[in-house]
Amino acid sequence: MLDKKKALFLKTKKKLFLNIQGEHNSIHNGNGLDFKEVREYNTGDDIRHVNWKVTARNLIPSVNTFNEDKQLNIVLVYLNSGSMYFGTHRSKQDTAIEVLTTLGFSAINKNDTITTVFWNDDLYKFHKPTKHKNIVEINFDTAYDNEPLGNSINYDKLNIYLLNKIKKKSIIFLIGDFLDIPNFVQLGHKHEVYSVIIRDTLEENLSLVGEYDMCDTNTNETRHILLSKKHIEKYNNLMKQHDAKLLKHFKSAGIKSKKIYTTDDVFKKLQQLVKN
Repeated sequence: MLDKKKALFLKTKKKLFLNIQGEHNSIHNGNGLDFKEVREYNTGDDIRHVNWKVTARNLIPSVNTFNEDKQLNIVLVYLNSGSMYFGTHRSKQDTAIEVLTTLGFSAINKNDTITTVFWNDDLYKFHKPTKHKNIVEINFDTAYDNEPLGNSINYDKLNIYLLNKIKKKSIIFLIGDFLDIPNFVQLGHKHEVYSVIIRDTLEENLSLVGEYDMCDTNTNETRHILLSKKHIEKYNNLMKQHDAKLLKHFKSAGIKSKKIYTTDDVFKKLQQLVKN
């Protein structure tokens, strides 16, 4: 019987390739092919490249020709805070790993270069740029082996690291729950950045009332607390205010963002993110 990790890995791979349609064989947008010229159609040419306007005007089948594909530099940044351990349907960690794996398969299928950064309170692991398909499984295992409990993201340090480390203009995917607000203005201006916000519905709409032993997953400390309706209302309002500020920051930095909940279809949400 397949273990939990392998089952998720195979499910993600299967879903990605079942959803690939047409000539766009990646969920992320790239520059695609670089147009060169129009010439007469030859046997074996890709019918998708037929230039129908020129064909109709000259009554001679004609096709667009292209220079070599423009490959993208994809940087996957996995933010492993302790709060990723939380989840009701499934953990936010499982959801984030599915995001990481989906983006990895997509980039490999497109023959793009993948660079991966795993970040806790500091750098946990860096996987150098590669096109080798085994990087998807390496990333998968690295993410699962990296225990989230006790980690708190230092966004200032992360920002400096990415600005210094990623020299070439790249597409950067930041994967985390963003329960603190970063400052990625410079990063957003230097690169094309997408923020994948991993959340569970309960943490945005808390409804627990009573006494509980609560663990702060960022510090691994446990406290006994009493949650009243007043406390719940205050917390939910603060979460709304926090997310409003977070989304405003991403917008001002030119960063596209999308929330993905633990109950969501990850592939469809990522498609929405990169096509908007």
